[in-house]
Amino acid sequence: MRQLVIVMALGASLMQAQNEPAPVRDGSYWTRTVHGQIDVSGLAGLRVETTGNVQVRGTGDPQAGYELRLRVKAGDAREAEALMRGFIVKTGTESGVAYIKVTPPRQVSGGLELTVTGPRALRDVSVETRGGNVQASGWDGGLEARSAGGRIAVDGIRGHSELQTAGGDVQAGNVSGPLRIMSGGGAIRVDDAGSEAWLETAGGEIVLHQASGPVHAATGGGNIRIDRAASTVFARTAGGLIQVGQAEGAVTAETSGGAIQVDAANGVRCESAGGAIRLRNVAGALHVSANSGNILAQLIAGRPFADSLLSTNAGDITVFIPSNLALTIQATNETGGVGRIISDFAQVPVQTGSQPGMGAATAQGALNGGGPVLRVNVVGGTIYLRREK
Repeated sequence: MRQLVIVMALGASLMQAQNEPAPVRDGSYWTRTVHGQIDVSGLAGLRVETTGNVQVRGTGDPQAGYELRLRVKAGDAREAEALMRGFIVKTGTESGVAYIKVTPPRQVSGGLELTVTGPRALRDVSVETRGGNVQASGWDGGLEARSAGGRIAVDGIRGHSELQTAGGDVQAGNVSGPLRIMSGGGAIRVDDAGSEAWLETAGGEIVLHQASGPVHAATGGGNIRIDRAASTVFARTAGGLIQVGQAEGAVTAETSGGAIQVDAANGVRCESAGGAIRLRNVAGALHVSANSGNILAQLIAGRPFADSLLSTNAGDITVFIPSNLALTIQATNETGGVGRIISDFAQVPVQTGSQPGMGAATAQGALNGGGPVLRVNVVGGTIYLRREK
C-alpha cells in the first residue's frame, strides 16, 4: 500500500508540473516553478530530501507546502520540457512523519531550488541535500540539517539542532535548545546558543558570541573566539588563537601553535605548544603550561582561589596579585645563575643558589596569612610577582 501511495503522489506531481506554464528562457537556461502541498495532518515531523539548495521555514499555517524552482540548460523549449519531466517529486507519510523527496534526472547536475513551509509547531524537522545550501528558520521543535558540501544557515530554532556539512560554513543565529555543529572544513559562527553547544570543524575558525550552557569547540586549524559563556568552556585548536571573553565556569584551552587569552573565568586549564598565554580576572584553580611562550595571569580578589600551577619552558611568567588575597607562593626559576625572580612582596623573599652561577632561584612565602598554594616554575625566563594596584 505504501508503494502505491508513492506512485500516486509521483503521478500527481508530474501531472501538476505538466499543467504549469511552459518553461521560460533565462539566457542559455530554461526555468519553471512548481507548487504543491504536503499533508502533515496529525503528524509530528517533516522530512525533506533533495539535491540543490533548500530552504525550510516554519509558519503559522496549519498546512505544509513547497515551491520547486527547476532550472535546466537546453537548446529549445521542447528539450527543456523533456528534461523537466525527469524530475521526480514524492510526497507522503512514513513512520508517522510527512516527507517530500525531490530527485533530478541524471543528466541534470544542478539547477534545483526547493522551498518548504510548514507549521512551526512540528516537533521534528529533518533536511538533507546531496549538493547545495540549507537555510532553516522559525521552528519550535528540533531540527536536523545535513549537506554534502554546502553552507548551512539557521535561525529561530527553539528545540535541539544538529547541523552537519561535509565542507561548508555554518551560521547559527538564535538556537534555544542543545546545538551540535560539524563541518568538514568550513567556518562555524553562532550568535546565541541557549543551551549546551558542540562545535567542531576540520579546518575553519569558530566564533560564538553567547552561550547559556557549556561550550565544546574544536578545530583542526583555525582560531576560536568565544565572547560569553554562562558555564564551562572547552576549546582546542591544532594551529590557531584561542580567545575567551567571559566564562562563568572553568575554561579548558589547548592549542598546538597559537596564543591563548582568557579575560574572565572561574578556573583555567591551558596548554600552548608554541604561543603566549594571557589570563585576566581569573579565580579558582589555574593549571597553565606553555612550551615556549610567556604567561601573564591577573588574579581577582573577592572570589575563591585554589591550588594552582603556572609553568613555561622558554619564557617569562608575570603574576598580578591583589594585596588582600590570601595565598602561599612557591616560585622556582630553574634557568641557573642567570635566572631571576622579581617580587613586590616582602613576605615572599627571593633566594639564589649558594654559589654564583649555580642552582635555581626560589621565592616562597605566605600572603595575608597564607592559603591555597600558587606554584610558579620557569626555565629560560624571568618570574615577576607583582602587586595589583
